Amino acid sequence: MERGSVKRVGEWLLLLILVSCCGGCASTQETNTLQQSISMIYEQQRSLERRLAGLENQTQKSADVYSRIEELQMRVGALNGKVEELDHRLERLASVAAQAPPPQPAPAGPSISVPPSSSESDDSAPAPAPAPAPAPAQAPRPPAAPERARVKEPAISIPEKENPEKAAYEKATQLFEQKQYEPARREFQDFASKYPKSELADNALYAVGECYFSEKRYQEAISVFQQVLDRYPKGNRVPQALLKQGMAFQKLGDSTAARILYERLVDKYPDSPQAQSANKELKQLQ
Repeated sequence: MERGSVKRVGEWLLLLILVSCCGGCASTQETNTLQQSISMIYEQQRSLERRLAGLENQTQKSADVYSRIEELQMRVGALNGKVEELDHRLERLASVAAQAPPPQPAPAGPSISVPPSSSESDDSAPAPAPAPAPAPAQAPRPPAAPERARVKEPAISIPEKENPEKAAYEKATQLFEQKQYEPARREFQDFASKYPKSELADNALYAVGECYFSEKRYQEAISVFQQVLDRYPKGNRVPQALLKQGMAFQKLGDSTAARILYERLVDKYPDSPQAQSANKELKQLQ
């Protein structure tokens, strides 16, 4: 509105100047004054335009602020709705928990029967003096009941699970005693792989070599006996592994290797029964 009024005033002044100039009625001073007033009006117009531009910027900023405020209000409203929903849920849970009675452990049968018997005996202790009279008649019966209970208790505790390690070793041993060397060998191999830190691990590995030896697979037996020597150098199966390894070489016709193993056995374990067997084999090799 202000811009339109300013433009209109400027237009009217220009018209008056033109009219005065055309009519020749206006003097030079009047034209100068008119020009000055027109320039002042233009300056006022420019200042007003600047102010209007600033106001427009402020109004735009205020509009942005209002839009942000409205957006924040919408978010706050959504959050309030969620909070109210959570409050309702909590109230429902609280009401359900309040209505549900707290779980109380039901007393066991024997525990219920024991206290009344003790209370009855305490309450009736002064009056029922004859109560101890039936005790001698019932005295012989109670010992039988506890004895049965004592006999049943170990019966329940006895069937414990067998040790899987021991059961596996016994199964493999039974197969070997039945001369089922291939399945026994597999069982011993499984045992050695499953229980490498067992006290019977070296025995199981040695038994694998024995199975190979019994199957006349001497080369495999030699390699397994060597594993016994490498893995368990301080085990009790070392003398037997040396002896069986020498015998396997002897079966293969390698008397030199057999002699070396026999001599090593005699040197390291001279008091062992395996050393005596090695001496016999050495005499035959000579």
